[in-house]
Amino acid sequence: MKILHLCDSLNPAGLGGYESIIHYLSKAMAEKRHVSYVVTQSPNRHAPDTVKKQHYTIFHLPGNLLEARKWEFYTLPEEERLEAAGKLFKPSDIAENVDLIEEQLAGLIEELQPDIVHAHSIYIIFNKVIKRLRLSSRLGIPVIVTIHGLPKSIILPDGRESTDYDEFASDFDFDLVLAVSENVAEALRRYLNSSARDKIRVVYSGIDLTTFRPLREIEKQWDLAFMGRLEAMKSVDLFPEMLSILKPRFPGLRMMMTGEGSLKGWLFNEFERRNVSSMIDYKGVVKADDVPILINKSKIFLYPSRQEPFGLSIVEAMACGVPVISTNVFGPREIIQPNHDGITVPPDDVNALADAVDSLLSDRELRRQIAQNALRSVQRYDIREHARQLVSIYQSLIDRQKK
Repeated sequence: MKILHLCDSLNPAGLGGYESIIHYLSKAMAEKRHVSYVVTQSPNRHAPDTVKKQHYTIFHLPGNLLEARKWEFYTLPEEERLEAAGKLFKPSDIAENVDLIEEQLAGLIEELQPDIVHAHSIYIIFNKVIKRLRLSSRLGIPVIVTIHGLPKSIILPDGRESTDYDEFASDFDFDLVLAVSENVAEALRRYLNSSARDKIRVVYSGIDLTTFRPLREIEKQWDLAFMGRLEAMKSVDLFPEMLSILKPRFPGLRMMMTGEGSLKGWLFNEFERRNVSSMIDYKGVVKADDVPILINKSKIFLYPSRQEPFGLSIVEAMACGVPVISTNVFGPREIIQPNHDGITVPPDDVNALADAVDSLLSDRELRRQIAQNALRSVQRYDIREHARQLVSIYQSLIDRQKK
């Protein structure tokens, strides 16, 4: 079977979110002799047409370079963005881009001859393109979409304020919608009409359990680890106060952090102001191959998100046998059984977060028990089982269309 994965965007900084899922899913599919293609918009003005990966090929469609200009915009300091927006974008951008991408995608589909299109969180461009191709009968194969995130506010190039879910719902033409959690499915139902709501199905994402596993030969280097975007939704703004609380209890505590985001400058200034910056080992953006190693070098994995559609990083840490502290809301509560295979705390409660860290750092046996339980729980997220489930879905849609 040939699967064409379709994404409005791939983060040029590296694997994260659905990029990671597609990466490991393609490997699992290749083991069963299925072929994967990934089609997205060009992330920069000089992006190559194709990028060969071990188990899949990425195809960049330039369109009018709207996506490339978007990433240029996000590299600017926030105080420069308002002025830059008028130079980088124009009101007709989306319409022009859709026109160009429609022809480029139609030509690529004709060339590759996939059996199915599996889209991922396409909210702005490719959902419009898919709808137009299907209406014109230029796309005669099933199309499914996985929604990986919760609704977010956006400002379109013409200045209109909307949400990504509103834009998704306004140009909806899919055979099936896969939500990565019950939390995401519930959010989708609030935006989609009744006929589209009937197409929603929850399919939890998977991880590669041969990649994310305990590495017994690796010694622990850090007490705490956080790996994610440095944004308010991830609650990274709680870390300076958390470390201030923990410092008298654990003077030698060390915390490893990775990632980029809009709070980076404020965060490290606050670490300095609270005199806890010496406790931080910041690694920046790391390679995908380094992620399981860094997790394994940590005693506890922190992921106290205020909003989280699912929490793939939580599953990855559990699979490495590292106890997780997360929040008792949204996606994480669908993953973690509190005080059994992880610890959950209320969002925004820095004292509860610090106390949870204290309880785990002070009790090695508790860390071991939670880690062992997590290793058993996480088996349900095996990427190979996820791949088998998707192939079954793909085949049923293909067979249905042939009737």
